Amino acid sequence: MTDRSARRAAVAASALLVLVLGTLVVEPRLRQLGVTGIVERFDAFRAVAALSFGVPGLFVVAQRPGSRVGWVMVVVGTAQALGLALGAYGLLGINGGINGGLNGGIKGSLDGGAVGGGTGLPGDDWAMWVSNWLWIPAYLLVPTIFLLIFPDGRLPSRRWWPARAAAYTGIGVHTLDWMARPVTYEQVPGLFPKGYAGVLAGLTGVPDALRTAGTVCTVGAVLAAVGSLVVRYRSAGEEVRRRLQWVLAAALLTVGLLGVALFVPWGPVIVAFAAVPLPVAVAVAVVAHRLWDLDLLLSRALAFGAVSVALLAAYALVAATLGNAIGSGASALIVALAVHPVYLRVSAAANRLVYGDRDDPARALRRLGVRLSDAGAPGDLLERMAAEVGRVLRMHYVAVEESGAVVASWGRPGGVGADVTERVPLLYQGEPVGTLVLGERLRPKDRALLAQLAPHVAVAVRAHRLGADLERSHGRLLAARQEERDRLLYELHDGVGPTLAALALQVDRGRRLVDTDPEEAKRVMEELSGRIRGTVENVRAIVNDLRPPPLDTLGLTGALAELGRGFAGDLAVEVEVPPDLPALPPPVELAAYRIAAEAMTNAVRHAMASRCTVSLRAGDAPDVLELRVDDDGVGVGSPARHGFGLASMRRRSEELNGTFELLDQAGAGTHLVVRLPLAVR
Repeated sequence: MTDRSARRAAVAASALLVLVLGTLVVEPRLRQLGVTGIVERFDAFRAVAALSFGVPGLFVVAQRPGSRVGWVMVVVGTAQALGLALGAYGLLGINGGINGGLNGGIKGSLDGGAVGGGTGLPGDDWAMWVSNWLWIPAYLLVPTIFLLIFPDGRLPSRRWWPARAAAYTGIGVHTLDWMARPVTYEQVPGLFPKGYAGVLAGLTGVPDALRTAGTVCTVGAVLAAVGSLVVRYRSAGEEVRRRLQWVLAAALLTVGLLGVALFVPWGPVIVAFAAVPLPVAVAVAVVAHRLWDLDLLLSRALAFGAVSVALLAAYALVAATLGNAIGSGASALIVALAVHPVYLRVSAAANRLVYGDRDDPARALRRLGVRLSDAGAPGDLLERMAAEVGRVLRMHYVAVEESGAVVASWGRPGGVGADVTERVPLLYQGEPVGTLVLGERLRPKDRALLAQLAPHVAVAVRAHRLGADLERSHGRLLAARQEERDRLLYELHDGVGPTLAALALQVDRGRRLVDTDPEEAKRVMEELSGRIRGTVENVRAIVNDLRPPPLDTLGLTGALAELGRGFAGDLAVEVEVPPDLPALPPPVELAAYRIAAEAMTNAVRHAMASRCTVSLRAGDAPDVLELRVDDDGVGVGSPARHGFGLASMRRRSEELNGTFELLDQAGAGTHLVVRLPLAVR
């Protein structure tokens, strides 16, 4: 809704409020003239219906001019407000005119004078006649057409057109019937002075048969309207069902209250309250379940409605206690001055209800901080953050995307304007880490608030990414550990185990030959000795593969130098290590040794290099070891040829949360850079 349309709706709503308040202002004078009270003559019902339907309806059509439901609400509210004001005008003129003459003007009608001191008003008879029938269409539209087309402005299906036709027929017949009757047809005691006949005194309405047909059509349309809500409810999805539950319950309550009002002495009071359930249910559907997506409607309408109720209640109280002493005009002035601060508070509360904390960034940030402190795992943190952003901005859907995939969401995408989404980039230290997806178009205030919230969400996304990386690294570490265990199991079970079993058999054979064939026994023992030494070498190789002994005896620098000397004749290896290299944790030392060994092997086998330089130094960042291996070969070929060796080097670096970089250019040699953090846990 634009600001201009909102202002127009506010002006029109103010006009409705003026009509209602005008009736209340003259109410003390009507009481002095002997007119029955506002509740007994059913004008309290009109006042409530005028505001509860008219004000929200005006804001609906201001934002959605094509909304039929909104226009029905406007028609109902406007008709009730006009009928209420015209009725008060007519009653004031008729009762004052009968007692004081028709030509004395209106002096004394509002100044608290004695009964009989007033005069007639121009057109008061016709105003009363219009008021006498204008409530009929406003009254009957609600339980028929309003319920038939709620919430989307259309019938449930084309098969429901007879119900709509019956509703319009019944409304038309009853309206015509009341138009063709005298004003005194309304059987309310104490409404008109004795002997008053009014306009159209000789008419008696439409024929009885037509009136009966109109009643049948109206009753059938009401039942069909309630049935249409039931049908919509049964065929709708979960979200629409939640909206219809409120309206269906309110419709049944309204119909029930109107039925009860026919049989109890305090029927007018019940009729007045019967106008409340439906607009309240519509308000709940809008606020809680995003009906029509009219947040601005409720922000203004709720504030307007609350202030209107406060005005009505305050005026009634002041008029009842001080009206006779200070006059109705002074009473209205006192109420206006008293209600203004109430309006400010109610407006703020209504804005917070509809818009959340958009106007209070500090409060929004405090709530976001609470969510951050209460969260557990990174995934749970993102879910909480998305939920809090949705609540702060009153969005029906919020999602967080990372690398194009949704990693956390709140609410449900869909509803009115579901194809309208806003995407806000999330930056951490200037680098994009994700995207915040919002299911509604943002307003300028939303963007200003998001500018303060987005960095906190970006931190949560960064934490989620680090947590995911850590989890993947942990998984790879466990897989590598299991792979190593499987390899050891294979080596021991299929290598050392059978060898030891065969050696045991040879020992038994040699023991048996000692007495019978000493020479053969000697030969068996010599063969057994050689095989035992070979088994010892195999076991030593397995142990060395776990952690090469040179690392313990020579250190990493000496172990790399000894390893390089092993390639003599094929590759000249130079090891460069600064004297101030810090002490290395055993896992980092082993990973650097294995990676360097694999890089030297690749330089000989694949790159056909003649020279290779292995350098170790402290990295640019503190507590980081940088390992560089550069050769002068032809490269290791295309990525498709990169085999287990390169994958093994990359895996070893990532297991320690390090980085692995390989620059392989044909004819320019192979350059490997590995950075390993020294703080290994």
